[in-house]
Amino acid sequence: MDQEIPIRIIETTEASREQGSPDAAPVTEAVPPVTEREQVMAGEPSTAGPAEERYEGSLEEWRERALRLQAEIENYRKRQRRLAEEQILADRERLLSGLLTIVDDLERALNAGTTEADSLRAGVALTYQNLMRLLEQEGVEPIHAEGERFDPNWHEAVGSIPRERADAEPNTVVRVVQQGYRLGRRLLRPARVVIAA
Repeated sequence: MDQEIPIRIIETTEASREQGSPDAAPVTEAVPPVTEREQVMAGEPSTAGPAEERYEGSLEEWRERALRLQAEIENYRKRQRRLAEEQILADRERLLSGLLTIVDDLERALNAGTTEADSLRAGVALTYQNLMRLLEQEGVEPIHAEGERFDPNWHEAVGSIPRERADAEPNTVVRVVQQGYRLGRRLLRPARVVIAA
C-alpha cells in the first residue's frame, strides 16, 4: 500500500525576499512520515493507543511509588519520635538517679540525731558538693559574674550602687545576689547581680 508523504509549504515574507533574491521560490519542507497508529484525518475521534496506555501505566506506577514513599516517611517520623521519647526518658532516669544520691545524703544528715551545728554544716556541705558534681556531669556551669562587666545575656541587674562607693568602673558587677547557671551556651538562669552605676 503506497503511503503519501505530506509536505508543508513555507512562504517567504517580503523582508526575506528583499534580503535574498526577488525570484526566490517558496520553500517546501518534508513532514516526517505518519505511522500506522497515528490518526491523519482531522475530525476522526482519537482512541487510546499503546503510548497512552503506557503513560497511564507509568502514571499509576508513579502514584503507587508516591504512596509507598509517603508511608515510609510517616513510619520514619514515628520511629524518630519514639527514639527521641526513649532518649528523653533515659536522660531523665539518669538525672533522677543522680538526684536520689543527694536525697540519701540529706536523709542521713537529718537522721544523724546530733544537734551539733558543725556536723549539720558538714552534712549540708557534703550534699552541696554532691549536687554540684552532678550538675557538672550534666554540663551545667555557674556563671562567674563578680568583677565582670555587666552582660544582659547572662546577668540580671537587681540593683545598683554608685561607682565611687563600690570603687569599680560603671556597669561592673559588684555583688552576686543569686548564682546564675548555663548549659554550654544556653542560659538556664541568669545571675542576679548588683552593678556599679
